[in-house]
Amino acid sequence: MDRLKAIETFVRIAQTGSLSKAAQELNMSRALASAHLKQLEDHLGARLMNRTTRQLSLTESGQEYLAFCQTMLASFEAAESAITRSREEPRGILKILASNAFGNLHLAPVVAEFSLLHPDIKISLILTDTSFSPFELIDQGYDLAVWMHAIEDMSIISTKLGDVRWPAVASPDWLEKHPRPAHPHDLAAHACLIHRSIAPDSIWRFGGPEGPISVKVSGPLLTNSVYALRAGALAGVGITLLPTYFIGDDIATGRLVEIFKDHEPPRRPIYVLYPHARYLPLKSRLFIDFLRAYVRRQTW
Repeated sequence: MDRLKAIETFVRIAQTGSLSKAAQELNMSRALASAHLKQLEDHLGARLMNRTTRQLSLTESGQEYLAFCQTMLASFEAAESAITRSREEPRGILKILASNAFGNLHLAPVVAEFSLLHPDIKISLILTDTSFSPFELIDQGYDLAVWMHAIEDMSIISTKLGDVRWPAVASPDWLEKHPRPAHPHDLAAHACLIHRSIAPDSIWRFGGPEGPISVKVSGPLLTNSVYALRAGALAGVGITLLPTYFIGDDIATGRLVEIFKDHEPPRRPIYVLYPHARYLPLKSRLFIDFLRAYVRRQTW
């Protein structure tokens, strides 16, 4: 039994006082309307309507159940209407997960601008440097994640927003005190500050005129924090790889210097991740488009 259809039929019969009129309004046969009513009564184990040759009237149980059904259908219609409006009008809470560095430097101003354009969308921006699983993204109710890695999982969609350079950099002070590496292979003899997620095997990879190059590096710092790597590089502790979205100002002002002109690590993509769904909420689609436009304007 389609209980919702049976309830809708019962309510319409009670409102019209006629099986024929109810069936006509619901675009079904009189026999089907009668069958729906009987199925509902059999399910409840109670007679809802008294039937005579001339009229239908509600029983006491029918009157009580009608009040409940009318309230339930009104709530159901209100919920459907709210969901439909959420697809047509940008509103609701948008929960976003991102890394600390990118989140603080770039998502924060993007969120501020987006909020001015869409005041009915409330943003919950959570920043972390801890890896997460597809299960956590869905189970914790995130609408979106902005991350430097795609996720290979059927329940998650990974959409590329753009690419970021991760050049090898050092401070002018370090370059004054040490011979500047002329080739990536020279890094094996220098103190290197290593990002655990970017080079978990402590191998840095470069491209260049002669093709791909892999160098085993070592040094005094292994971390998952670009803040720690930047602090070490600025202090003259060693050479590191850092994303230009994080150190663009340092390079522009000369606080950090790119080591190589002809060799650079492969660009790393930025992804927006979201749970796989047939209908992506309007609030999510609007933010993804807004963020994509922002990323395209950058010179990372």
